[in-house]
Amino acid sequence: MNARRILFFVAVPSTLVVLLLCSWMLIGQEPVSSFSRWLLGIAAVCVSALLLFSSICTLWIGGRQEAELARAARKDPLTGLGNRFQAQSRLEAALERSRTSGRAVGVVFCDLNDFKVVNDVYGHTVGDRLLSAVGARFADSVRPTDTVARYGGDEFVVVCPELRNGDDVQLVAERLEIAMERPFVIGGHSLVTKASVGFTVGYGIRNHAEELLSRADAEMYRIKSQL
Repeated sequence: MNARRILFFVAVPSTLVVLLLCSWMLIGQEPVSSFSRWLLGIAAVCVSALLLFSSICTLWIGGRQEAELARAARKDPLTGLGNRFQAQSRLEAALERSRTSGRAVGVVFCDLNDFKVVNDVYGHTVGDRLLSAVGARFADSVRPTDTVARYGGDEFVVVCPELRNGDDVQLVAERLEIAMERPFVIGGHSLVTKASVGFTVGYGIRNHAEELLSRADAEMYRIKSQL
């Protein structure tokens, strides 16, 4: 912001004023000494350099700010994972690659069971820390190419691109369930929490992102209703 203020309120007006003044003096009717011409040249170079420097700063800082805003728009501030927008974006990209490679794309939908009880009994601070711990454990349980995102509330989504076949996504779901078996030690409390896990698989040539997310979500709720 400071660079932009310098550019629009100092550099540009100063450059225009000095350049117009130099032009008026150099092409005017009044004779101008060599020393004055030298001073005018120096002034013109200085203000032009100021304009150039301010422009470069504005472009650089503006680009950084736009990149940071873009990252923030796709990042969950609590867990540091991606959010639902990143999950959808990664899933769409995986399906696009699937159209060429023919490989399967898996989606795993996870919902923590009785998470409201944790907030009610231990408080929202412990609940937030539990969500972060669950997200970290999920991230450690999948491949580097998979995307773990907090979809909202106590829901997580894992996008699994480039699977060999449809059975691979079941292995991912099983690893997530195994990751939840160990208690979470948070704030002196040992918390045992489980998750309902639903999954599905699709291919870029016949499926789209919203369809796969909806199918995995429905499967997760089907499993949850049997508890």
